[in-house]
Amino acid sequence: MANYLPNGAAYTGDTHYTSGVLMTGAIHSSDSQALTTTLDSQTNPQITNGKAPLRTLSMQALRRFGDFNATTVDGDVLLMFIEFANMIIDDIRMHPYAPRTTYSTTSGDNTTTSTSIDPLSYYKSIDESRDIDDQIIVSGLLAHYSLQQSSDKIKIYMPNYQRTLNQQLWKALNGNTSIRLRVVDNGSNPRNVNRMKTSPINGTVSL
Repeated sequence: MANYLPNGAAYTGDTHYTSGVLMTGAIHSSDSQALTTTLDSQTNPQITNGKAPLRTLSMQALRRFGDFNATTVDGDVLLMFIEFANMIIDDIRMHPYAPRTTYSTTSGDNTTTSTSIDPLSYYKSIDESRDIDDQIIVSGLLAHYSLQQSSDKIKIYMPNYQRTLNQQLWKALNGNTSIRLRVVDNGSNPRNVNRMKTSPINGTVSL
């Protein structure tokens, strides 16, 4: 199986694994570069299923940050980006708009609605993808990287990350609906809304 450098060039030398990432050289050093087995551009790849691999999103974030050519990044930086991505997953898990599944059970005239947070597993490899909007990952990587670099760019990237996180998670959970007060008592009194129920997710009223 062929291996490729971040710039797309074929690599035939010695390789090793560091934290699950295939890298150049027989042993790890500061010159080691992460390898991939697909010949996709690492800065503008063909995205499948709308969820790009973390390597792709890392390159996009580094390119936007703008301090150096993203294709020259070494393996240590990519390993750090795996840590950043897992911190983003933690943020999503704790978010009130986290992806969730709603269950309804009916007993007689009573309907009970319950929800559970959908599981999101941590990244283990830079070439893995997750069912998370790419915009969330890229904006989160920029925020965490600017914080790690003690860069003034954090004044832009951190608020943008919070806005993107709120916006995209709400859109995934409720679609393009207005944000309303969340009902926690399983719906409105039927005498006031002609037996209609209020959604505990987004506050909309329906049968």
